[in-house]
Amino acid sequence: MISLAGRQFKSPGPVASAFMADRQHRVRDILGPVGGGKTVTCMHDLLANAALMPVCKDGLIHFRGVAIRDTYDRLEKTTIATWVQWVPKDLGEWTGGGGRAASHKLNFEVQRGGRTYRIAFEMLFAAVGDQAAEDFARGFEVTACWLNEKDRLSRDLPTHMLGRIGRYPSVDMLPPGVTYRDFMIGDLNAPDIDDWFYLDCEENPPEGYKLYKQPSGRSPRAENLHNLKPGYYEGLLEANKNNPKWIKRFVDAQYGPSDDGEPVYPEYSDDLHLAREPIRPIKNLPLLIGVDAGLQRPAAVICQMRPTGQWLVLGEVVPGRCGSQRFCEALKLEIAALAQLAGVPRLEIEAIYSDPAGFTGADREGGELAWSDRVMMEMQHPVMATDTNELEPRFSAVRDELTYMIDGMTPALLVSPRAKMIRKGFASHYRYQKQQVGNGTRTSDKPEKNDFSHPHDALQYVMLGKKGRYSVTSNTRAGRSDRDRARSSAPSSCAAVRDGGWNW
Repeated sequence: MISLAGRQFKSPGPVASAFMADRQHRVRDILGPVGGGKTVTCMHDLLANAALMPVCKDGLIHFRGVAIRDTYDRLEKTTIATWVQWVPKDLGEWTGGGGRAASHKLNFEVQRGGRTYRIAFEMLFAAVGDQAAEDFARGFEVTACWLNEKDRLSRDLPTHMLGRIGRYPSVDMLPPGVTYRDFMIGDLNAPDIDDWFYLDCEENPPEGYKLYKQPSGRSPRAENLHNLKPGYYEGLLEANKNNPKWIKRFVDAQYGPSDDGEPVYPEYSDDLHLAREPIRPIKNLPLLIGVDAGLQRPAAVICQMRPTGQWLVLGEVVPGRCGSQRFCEALKLEIAALAQLAGVPRLEIEAIYSDPAGFTGADREGGELAWSDRVMMEMQHPVMATDTNELEPRFSAVRDELTYMIDGMTPALLVSPRAKMIRKGFASHYRYQKQQVGNGTRTSDKPEKNDFSHPHDALQYVMLGKKGRYSVTSNTRAGRSDRDRARSSAPSSCAAVRDGGWNW
């Protein structure tokens, strides 16, 4: 708890608390829905960390932070407006603002180790405006940096600001050998999946980085509800019921789909179907693999199916344009990496499923092998064709798992972060493409063929192959009863675990 000017801060929830408690990562971000309390969490994170700083030679604790926005208008109306609700301008020395940079200097006390120390705290507020990130960052000498609405800032600003933190207090202000922790924090609503933030912080996070994600505003685990009026999110859902993309980003805290098309699987949710850590394969449970020739861009998806009926998408192989030999080498390497993750010498393969078209196009009388035949030879394992390559049964095989909850609480399909193309395809890029027709647009009736469609084709083949066309196309309840019987026979020690690290 932090108390300022008679107001006491209460953490919005477990995710916000974990974000504030993190002393390990130099760069941290918190992503969540509107109303999630992210801005207030960040400002109190700065105040809390100031209280942990070392004492300087003059007997004071010194801390200087900077809050950065994209424009001065937004800086004034949102960042500064929230700050002064908790830390009024007359509580210290306020200068600037009103369309230009501002500074708030505070002096307050902290109890530590039975002693009282005074903190000389300064908070700077600045906006990038039309400046280049490199030019804007020059001149700052701060302890820590807060990037408010981080996704609205330029891609290279975090890099330049990392060189400006840890500059205050200076070395000559500290006792010999004493150091302190510098850091950068950020907050944001979920941007579109093509935004630089997704590429840099989700797909390729740097060393020393941690992203904290709050649940959807309509989740039972939603945060900051104690500070929102009753029915807050219900009102947003009703007001934006015709704008599902807005709801996905600003209520469900999910990355928005690309504007270039409509996702094939709108049922997918990172919050529900994505494991938070790479899934460790289950020992002694064989692998199920789907492969797709992919117009000379082959792909594979590696899965396991737990005794409960839950599908685990463990990994993928998308090596780009290559022949069957190089593709199979990449597939073997991924299987070996998964075995290492599981802590076993090797993982057995139960079945490999392929598009029926993968067995055509060869001059068999002349001794030619079709693509799937060559994969079978390289992998030294039979490759089976699915019953059909019609789109609807393939879609149903996957969609059926996305929309089912085992025991009402465990997702029937869980994707490992290792399967980046599968995840991004689910979220947006496995899509029906928008096409220009006259003065308007229409959506294609078949998914766009792109780098994401090939691994998703492979996923469809393995699910359709394992379940069989009849199970997928027959009455759903009848098909489900077979799976429910399989679940009921599973050992009770196979507890449903969402985030990987299964224990048997």
